[in-house]
Formats: sequence, C-alpha cells, structure tokens
Amino acid sequence: MRYAVVPFVAFLLALSPAASPASVNSAFAKAGAVPGTASSVFSAAGELAFPGAKPLGERLPFHGTRVAIPEAFLSGSGPAQAGSGAGASWSRRNTAVAILASAILPGMGELYCYRASRDPWTLARVPVFLAVEGYLWYSYVDNQNTGKDYKHQYETYGDTHWSEDRFLQNHPWCQGVGGCPDWEYYNENAKNDYNYFYYTPIEADREEYYENMGKYNAFAFGWDDALDYADPNFDYWTGHRAYYVSLRNESDDYLLKADQSLMGLIVNRVVSVIDTGWLAYRLSKGQNPDKGWGIRFKTLNRTPTVVINRRF
Repeated sequence: MRYAVVPFVAFLLALSPAASPASVNSAFAKAGAVPGTASSVFSAAGELAFPGAKPLGERLPFHGTRVAIPEAFLSGSGPAQAGSGAGASWSRRNTAVAILASAILPGMGELYCYRASRDPWTLARVPVFLAVEGYLWYSYVDNQNTGKDYKHQYETYGDTHWSEDRFLQNHPWCQGVGGCPDWEYYNENAKNDYNYFYYTPIEADREEYYENMGKYNAFAFGWDDALDYADPNFDYWTGHRAYYVSLRNESDDYLLKADQSLMGLIVNRVVSVIDTGWLAYRLSKGQNPDKGWGIRFKTLNRTPTVVINRRF
C-alpha cells in the first residue's frame, strides 16, 4: 500500500491553491500519467508495479461514494429530543397496549409511553392519575360501607317501632270497618280514602317497604308512638318516624357519595385513555410529547403560580 500513497500525495499537491498549471502537468508527467486518468499501480500479472515500471495507461473509473459514519455529538450539542425518533419503533400494537393499560389502571398508559419517550412531563402525569384513582377508591369504599351501616340501622329501627298489624288496625279507614284483615283488603277497598296509599309488603319489595313507612303519611299510623287520628294532638310526624327518616337520609347521602366516587373512577379512566391516546399518537408520528399545551407549577416572587402555556 505504500506505493499507492505516491500518486495520492501528488494529487493532493496538485489540488493545493499554490500549485500552478505547469507544476500540475509536471507532477503528472513525472508520475507517467495523463491528466484526467489514473494509472494502475498493478502490473498485468497482478503484481505491484514498482515506481519505475512502465504504466499500463488504462483508465480506472472513479465514482464518488457516500460513506456512512457513526454520529458524534459536537461540542456544545446535546442528544436528540425525547421522543424524536420513537415513530420508527412505535406501532399500533404499542398504542393498543398503552390505551388498555390506562383503561385498567389510569396512569399506566402514560408510564408505558414514558418508556419510549423519556419525557419528564409524561412521567409527571402518572402520580396524578394514581393519586386520583386511590382517593376515589377510598371514597367509594368508605361511603359505601357507611351508607350500608346506616341502612342497617334504619331497617332495624323500623322493624322495632313500625308494625304492619298496627297499621291495619289504626288506619282511619280500617278503624271504620273494625280493622282490615290483611293488606290485600286494604289495597282493594280503601282507595278512595284521604289517607290511602298503596301498601307494598316486605315480601314483595324490600326497598319500597322501608321507603314507604317513613315517606308517606298514610303509613304514619303504623308507628308505635302515633296518636289516634281523632285525637286533637295527632301529628303525622311522630318522633320515631322523624328519627327513622333522618337515619334513612344519612344512608342515602353516603350511598350517593359512593355512586359519585364510582362515576369519578370512570371519568378518571376516560381522561387517562384520551391522554394516553394523544401521547401514543404523537409518538407514532415521531413528535415530542412535551410539545403542545401544558400546565406548569412555578413559584414567582415566593408565590405559587399555575402557568398554562403552549410549546412549539
């Protein structure tokens, strides 16, 4: 290879700005070559020709070739932005897995996207969704259990202080006929009475049974502290009925909060799925998920501030 360096050095000298046309021609003449052609350094037998050997004079084609070299960071430059090359490896399957993960546990889809993007704001979403999920589950379980406890209390209280037999004997219409033999007789014959309301036994509908005994005035006559209807001091709202209704209202309030927490769990999943879908879409396009609308929490002059911005 040392003999091939001689023509290459002559070629570099010829391209130098200080070389004149005459010096270029003389350099080629000394090498025994014709300008515009490259002389072979090998003999016809394939052996390396010595510098003094007669050149063969054949023309060798010269084609420029792009050489791929490894990338290197220049001084002052940094690595590529997070997620900038994720599009090549992000597939529809990755998107489906990310969305399914968010539907099962909000925040997991964002964590899956973070593995590909390494974007810190994508990772920051994860604890937010998990914290909301944990709080809503705690709220649901706590309110559900408390509501059921109050429900058990008002059912026990109602069984203790309200009686179907007492109701069928003390109802004003039933008193007029000497007492109703059963609830079917009452429902069939007392329809036109002012204090009538359709009676539902516990065997037919447990929920309606416990609701009606405290909700409607027609069933006030079944409470053990109810006065006779003809008594001047008669009041539909007895002390036992009022307390029963208060227990039932407490139960309904806690059960309603449990339902709201359950709805919040659904909303949390929907938001996480939409957020994950957007992150996955941007990753599939090779975009940086950190770009776009965002919320930042900063401290300006020792004052906590929420900054809403858009990055391009």
